[in-house]
Amino acid sequence: MREPLFHPEQVPEEILAAIVGAGPLHWEDLHPSDRGSVGNARLRLVGVYDDRFEGTFMLRTRIPGGRLTADQVEVLASVVRDFSVHAEGFEDAPDQFGEVTTRQDVQIHWIRFEHLPEIWRRYGEVGLGSLQACGSSMRNVTACPVDGVDPQAAFEVGPIVDAIDAIARDEPRLTAFLPRKFKVALSACPTDCVVARIHCVAFTPARRDGALGFNVHAGGGLSDYPRLATALDLFVEPDQAPAVVRGVLQIYSEHGDYENPSVNRFRALVHQLGAERVATEVRDRLGFAAPSAGEDLTTWHAEDHVGVHPDVKGTSYVGLCVPLGRLSAGELSELARCARVHGDGRVRLTQRQNVILTGVSDVDALLAEPLLERLKPEPDPFERGVVACTSAPFCKFAILAMKPYGAELISHLRAEVPREGWDRLHGLRIHMSGCKASCAQIPTAHIGIRATMGKDGEDYYDGFDVALGGDAGAPRLARWARGDVPTGAAFDGITSLLAKVARGELALDDLSEALAPWTGVGTAPYPEEAARTGGQRPDGARNGGPSPATPQNGGPAR
Repeated sequence: MREPLFHPEQVPEEILAAIVGAGPLHWEDLHPSDRGSVGNARLRLVGVYDDRFEGTFMLRTRIPGGRLTADQVEVLASVVRDFSVHAEGFEDAPDQFGEVTTRQDVQIHWIRFEHLPEIWRRYGEVGLGSLQACGSSMRNVTACPVDGVDPQAAFEVGPIVDAIDAIARDEPRLTAFLPRKFKVALSACPTDCVVARIHCVAFTPARRDGALGFNVHAGGGLSDYPRLATALDLFVEPDQAPAVVRGVLQIYSEHGDYENPSVNRFRALVHQLGAERVATEVRDRLGFAAPSAGEDLTTWHAEDHVGVHPDVKGTSYVGLCVPLGRLSAGELSELARCARVHGDGRVRLTQRQNVILTGVSDVDALLAEPLLERLKPEPDPFERGVVACTSAPFCKFAILAMKPYGAELISHLRAEVPREGWDRLHGLRIHMSGCKASCAQIPTAHIGIRATMGKDGEDYYDGFDVALGGDAGAPRLARWARGDVPTGAAFDGITSLLAKVARGELALDDLSEALAPWTGVGTAPYPEEAARTGGQRPDGARNGGPSPATPQNGGPAR
């Protein structure tokens, strides 16, 4: 029998080397232990996640700050075209596409284990990688997608992104053996395009004593027990940010809970220790004296950077809406070509699953490209506003396929919401998740939709839990309005709310005022049993439901 490739002490580079060294090996030929929990955990540290279809995987490409070259986009296109091909017997499922994620990554499905060495070879030729893109590690470092080109930014953060990303590469014993995933965001943008407060540690622009730098926030996160990050009353200069990240990682590694994976996210530790102690612990690990927080330079307004905007070089950056975040192999190739022909050869990915071309000198020529008939710089508010997670048929945790439901919702809203009031819906955020996790960041949306299975007598039906009024910059998490709403009734209720906004009867900025008059059928928000069980119904009908009480809303620490 073949010897195991994986063992628990391997760092990510060793895992990748073991796979490449074994050659094009089929998944079925691996040692049984490699195909079990140990192997799956090791694979995640090289960006490979087991999908719902037996023997196929999702490969997540780590793209720090969402910054790509045209050559890198072309390689992504080649991988999508050659290897993202549906398995035999599943021809009805979508294939040959890449997904832009809410963390500025690209995910590719239908990957076979034997193809990984060739994919990584292609990646290596253009400087792409997938190490620590998944698993209990420091995930992809996110940043303002127009960093370095936006004239409104306080300073450039690209070199800081690279320095923080280097910690993962150079210190894997610190970053790849954490209690759970760890997320970092930084920006010098005046808006909250990075959604800073949902991260484990975040850096936002600030000024102190005439010097520009960052204020630091810690302990944010979503999923089962959402919590918005707490300001640490800490100011650091730009080049000091990596030391703060390293210090926070040390705190998490030393004090985090390795025994209880469901409750051991960094936000639980911040709630347990308190922001003041966390700030003290961070300062103790720095090699310099860090003063208290400076003047906040962010508006905390949500922003997606879609549209045509002037840049710092006298050209333009053009943000293109990618409907539901998916790009075909052909579209990726065209995107690379447009970046070379019309721009500076660079592409940026955004936290709202969109793309940006930079350095565009002739905007009209770019706008005339056939690609922009679908990837629009001026989309309607519904296409621009809907963010949906991977969900079914790929994610093994998903209850429903939210990408098709998202497309259906967009069409429904276009047809039913009065067009003369669409300008009042500028900045609309509708986030859709296929399970109780928050890959689509539903608590931060004006309208959050989570898949569930409702029960009517003996029959089950596709349904949604609906939350309203989220805005991480406010700061305010969405509140659950109804659970187990049949999909059609949910669409009608959402349409009714947005029609009121379009008519000027409701304010989009805070839909929580619409909780009381919500007319969608379904259960009342926060049913007592769901609060006790974390959303699992006693009959086991679904793995969803309103979130339990949390430290953020007065519930117990978990």
